[in-house]
Amino acid sequence: RLEYGTPNTLGISGLQAGIKWILEQGMEKLHAHEMKLTKKLRDGLRDVDGVTLYCQDDLTDHISVLLYNIDGFEALNTGTILDVDHNIACRTGLHCAPLVHEQLRTAKIHGGVRFGIGPFNTDEHIQTAINAMKEIAEMRKS
Repeated sequence: RLEYGTPNTLGISGLQAGIKWILEQGMEKLHAHEMKLTKKLRDGLRDVDGVTLYCQDDLTDHISVLLYNIDGFEALNTGTILDVDHNIACRTGLHCAPLVHEQLRTAKIHGGVRFGIGPFNTDEHIQTAINAMKEIAEMRKS
């Protein structure tokens, strides 16, 4: 009947504002924007020598998340370089899904690097990420 402690009114307010914003923008519009950027990132990374993408060609039923590795680099090292040298946030490792990584054969190399595209990302962000990945992939040659 009664809840102990202080209700998370700030969290509830934030959730309400977030839901309102999504409904105002339109989920279809947001999804289309995210998928346009996801396709641009996927296509840009495909052309980078040494980058392995774990992604299907058809993005019809795909979400705006891409997983990849750079040959010869641990995912953690790639993520650290992206963070420190390029101010790019990503997630590295097994992503709480070790069985998926076993199927992808990335578990033994400690997972992968994951980019998640959101509604506030821009074409410029995507191009910056592609350029950063090219730079990191070039490091493996030296």
